[in-house]
Amino acid sequence: LTNSSNGEITDPLTITTDANGVASFEFNSDPPFGDEDTWGKLSLDVEINDPIISSTSKDKFELLRADSSFDINYKSIDEASGQSLWVYLVVLLISALIAGGVVIYRRRIAGEMLQEAAEVFAYTAELLAAGDSIRETIFNCYQNLCTVLQQNGFLRRDFETVREFEVAIRQAMPEISDDALSAIDNMFEMARYSREELGPQHQAAAQQALERMSQEIGMIANIPTR
Repeated sequence: LTNSSNGEITDPLTITTDANGVASFEFNSDPPFGDEDTWGKLSLDVEINDPIISSTSKDKFELLRADSSFDINYKSIDEASGQSLWVYLVVLLISALIAGGVVIYRRRIAGEMLQEAAEVFAYTAELLAAGDSIRETIFNCYQNLCTVLQQNGFLRRDFETVREFEVAIRQAMPEISDDALSAIDNMFEMARYSREELGPQHQAAAQQALERMSQEIGMIANIPTR
C-alpha cells in the first residue's frame, strides 16, 4: 500500500496462489486503512514475478495494472449505510406486499367457499319448500357440501366417519355459531339414521337449519339472500 506521495504504508506482502490460482490477502490496521482522514488516499501496487508464469500472462497482467484495475475504491460509511437502509426498506416492502397478497388470496378463496356453501344450503331449502323428498334432498345437500369441503382442502376425498365431516365444516366455517352447525349436524343425522317417515315437522326443522346457515354465512361474507 502506498499513499499519495508514493510512500509505502505497509511492508510488501508475498502471497502464493492456491490450487485455483487465487491469491488472498488483507491489510489490517487500527484505525483501518480505509480511514482516509488518517491515512489519506491509498493505492495498491501488485507485482508478479514467478518464473513459471508465461510472458503472455505477464503482459496481460501489466495491462491490468496500467488500466488501474487494482485501484482502491473508497465508499463512505454514510453512503454504505444509506444503501443498506434502502435495501432493507425494499426487502421489507416486498415482504409486506407478499404477505398482504397471501392474506387477500386466502380471504378471496374463503369467500368463494362460503359462497358455494351458501348456494348449497339455499338451493336445498328451495327444494324442500317445493315439496321434494325430504330424505333425498338432505342427502344431496350433504354430498354437495362434502364436495365443496373437499375441493377447498378441508375434507379428505376418502373420509370415512361422520366425525371427520363435522370437524371439517367447523374448520371451514369458524365464524358460524355452534348452534347453527349443530342444527345442520342434526339435520344430516335425521336423514341418515331416522327410520320413521320424514314429515312436515322434519321438513320445517331442516328448512330452519338451512336458513340459519344461509343467514350466518351471508352476514360473514356479505352474500345477498336468495
